[in-house]
Amino acid sequence: HAPSSLVIPGNHDIPLLDIFTRLFDPYKKYRRYFGDDLEPVFETPELLVIGIKTTRWYRHVDGEVSDAQIERVAARLKRAGKSRLRIVVTHQPVHVTQASDEKNLLIRHAEAMRAWSTAGVDLVLGGHIHRPFFAPMHEQVAGISGRVWAVQAGTAVSSRVRFEAGNSVNIIRYPVDRPRNCMLERWDYDPEVNAFCLAESVQAQA
Repeated sequence: HAPSSLVIPGNHDIPLLDIFTRLFDPYKKYRRYFGDDLEPVFETPELLVIGIKTTRWYRHVDGEVSDAQIERVAARLKRAGKSRLRIVVTHQPVHVTQASDEKNLLIRHAEAMRAWSTAGVDLVLGGHIHRPFFAPMHEQVAGISGRVWAVQAGTAVSSRVRFEAGNSVNIIRYPVDRPRNCMLERWDYDPEVNAFCLAESVQAQA
């Protein structure tokens, strides 16, 4: 049932210097390669994954989520039912672990997280800051309902790594009969063995 890919635009998908395209067709090149759906959704009987376009043509780096997006995602999460693993994907993070990354937080992330957690979201996946981590939002943020994890991706295969983090990928494993009882894994690249090796795992019991 796994999709080959679910892709959402990041801030680098909007042209910086081509002002005409930025104003009138900011996702022109993105759509050429990934299609017209900027907020894709993937569903199976066990899984719901909702992609959200958090980039904006009038912002260079910062991302935001609108009232309409918050409400639409919350409604979709509620319709999914409690048995499925429910995931939301944003580009900018809804949570950070370093003070230096606070400027990169998704604008209106707090409102979004309160609404989506009430609606039943289990995981919120993000990128942008290239710093991989898993964070239990229900333990760290006031007003979060249920158990919700922020799952941040690092740099997968690019040589443009950031900070102290090297290349890494995250894997989410879930049993078909209890998909919300999922395992979060971070695999870091080890140049000595030329392979990705398991570096961290967390049981995200829902």
